[in-house]
Amino acid sequence: MPQKKSTLLIAGFAVVHCCLFAWFSSYTAEDAFIVYRYSENLIHGNGLVFNSGEFVSALTSPLHALIVSALYGITNSSLWANRLFVLVLHFSATCYALQAVKDLQGKILFGLIVWCSPFVIFWTAGGLETIYLSSFITIAFAAAVKCLKHHTTKHQWVFSICLGLAFLTRYDSCLVTLPIWFHVTFKQYQYFPKKFGLSLATLLLPGLLIACSWLVFSFNYYHDVFPTSVYHKPLQWDTQRAAVGYMIQFGLFCGILPTLGWFAVDQFSQNKSELLAATINTAKTHLGVFIGLSIFGCYASVTCLAHMMFSNRMLLPYLPVTTLLLIDFLPRINHSSMAVWRGGRFGSKSWPIVVVLAITVQTTLFYYIDQVSINPGRYGEYTKLSRQSYITFMQTLDDQATKISQHWRDSGNSRQPQIHVYAAGILPYKLPQAKIVDWGLVSYRKKVHVDMVQTGLLYSSDYIITLTPRHYPTRYQLQQETDALIVVDEKTISFDGKSETLGVYFNPTPITYRLPNYVDGLARNRIPPKINE
Repeated sequence: MPQKKSTLLIAGFAVVHCCLFAWFSSYTAEDAFIVYRYSENLIHGNGLVFNSGEFVSALTSPLHALIVSALYGITNSSLWANRLFVLVLHFSATCYALQAVKDLQGKILFGLIVWCSPFVIFWTAGGLETIYLSSFITIAFAAAVKCLKHHTTKHQWVFSICLGLAFLTRYDSCLVTLPIWFHVTFKQYQYFPKKFGLSLATLLLPGLLIACSWLVFSFNYYHDVFPTSVYHKPLQWDTQRAAVGYMIQFGLFCGILPTLGWFAVDQFSQNKSELLAATINTAKTHLGVFIGLSIFGCYASVTCLAHMMFSNRMLLPYLPVTTLLLIDFLPRINHSSMAVWRGGRFGSKSWPIVVVLAITVQTTLFYYIDQVSINPGRYGEYTKLSRQSYITFMQTLDDQATKISQHWRDSGNSRQPQIHVYAAGILPYKLPQAKIVDWGLVSYRKKVHVDMVQTGLLYSSDYIITLTPRHYPTRYQLQQETDALIVVDEKTISFDGKSETLGVYFNPTPITYRLPNYVDGLARNRIPPKINE
């Protein structure tokens, strides 16, 4: 009977999860189309590049691009194949990890915090690497729990492979996964010293081979092991206070901190002596995870407020693991694992109150993200931009791509145009043959200074896309007088609480200017002077 209830519960959450995904599926993050352009270029024989012939990696997540390439090759679709694949992957990964939770209430709590999370649904639909990383981290954690108790080669393989895949999904995941690896390896040595040689090889080699294979390839193919975002988006040491507030804000909105606080208060009068012991025991059991998350928290304090990290994108991959830690901690408060769910000072009403509040908060957040802000709260990027407004922004860029294509055909040019963009996602994706240049993500070069406005790229572009006033006055973005250009399209929309004008300008007399084909190449042409007014 308990197994049947558990199966029915998970099936119910699966239905809810899919319905919520269907609601949010009209949203796609702009940067996802950067990955899709790389992936489709690979399948079309142009290489894993953004512009044909330019070997520059703007891929924060190499594995994501490779997975989408395979999906596109099979289905001829990047967007929906990626979405549906990661939807199934993440639900399967979390189900695999949830096997360790015995109490039905713990599974309900996990479902409410993770499967009903608006942030999880938002980024599942969003199309970036966030949920892939969450899946690999969650599977690795579940395998680590089994490896801490038993000498099991199968789970050691799963653990090591997932750590390697997590690294290829985001390099910075190693801040969390390496402490977990050392903890698991030490426990294998402590409990099974005679089998340690085999355990070390199994725990180390698969993941190391996966990581090193990509690093060697990247160094030879791109002349750099790091993506351009490492250089283009430096660490933000001046925003640490706001970043800490952002992390606390996420802890509150995702439900971890309120649930922890509620049960602590509920049990304090009866089991206050057990609270500290439960905390120490949980920390000892999962020492690697606690150390890894602590190190990552320090790192996130200088990175989590960077551009495109809205809606808790950097923190979200570790939500399922943190929820599992919470569920493991709660029964330790009371000697009887079921007693904690029955309530302490609040009695039998305690657990129903938790469920009702969780449903209420998640429902409110879904509505808020859809209609008010994709980044709820005081801290973070785009605190006044709703999901609906973001969709309008993306549609505007899509429409501009269509107008550029039509205008270029009407102009009678036989070559492909060069387009200077501020957002390298959907517009370049819709114009796959065009050469795309920008302020530094896809055009970054180590030995050629490409700043916020690089005049060589602007003067050599056939089209220049502007966003005013967000990216300063139009003349500054164009670096030339507007009467020398032809306005192809202008549209004003509400964006993050302000009126923003998206413009498309045609340059009838572009100069000849090229960046080197590699990120470490020398300049090919002299850069014209910059206008600072």
